Amino acid sequence: MKLKLVLAYILAVVTAYVVAVLAYTQLNLANVVEMGLPVSLADRVSAAGHDLIGMTSLYLPIIAVALLLAFGFTAIVLRWVPQLRTLGYMLAGFVGIFVVDYALGALLTGGTHPLAVTRTTVGLLSQCVAGAVGGYVFVWMLPKPE
Repeated sequence: MKLKLVLAYILAVVTAYVVAVLAYTQLNLANVVEMGLPVSLADRVSAAGHDLIGMTSLYLPIIAVALLLAFGFTAIVLRWVPQLRTLGYMLAGFVGIFVVDYALGALLTGGTHPLAVTRTTVGLLSQCVAGAVGGYVFVWMLPKPE
């Protein structure tokens, strides 16, 4: 059971990271297109690959900590409402990413979001949705409670 829990967590973190970074990349490229510059499919793929590799040292650990704290808290809450397992972990991923982004912006930079894409509502939501997807993967990977 513990190994499945660890594997579920790792897959949830990796999934949330990939979704978050891909959204980050494409939203940033959308801003480039808005400025009138062309962005080809090859540019999009290249930028996505670059960001997936380049953000691992900073953003992957942030997501890992956010989901660890969020899933841990949710596991405690779900003792009383186990029927909300899927929703609970999805909401945990969503809120975990939101709280970490908010905290980083408020504590480290005096209100400026360090991840540029989160300075817009759509960008912030894209990162939070990535956390929710991670929560869904976490539940999907875990064995059903008895």
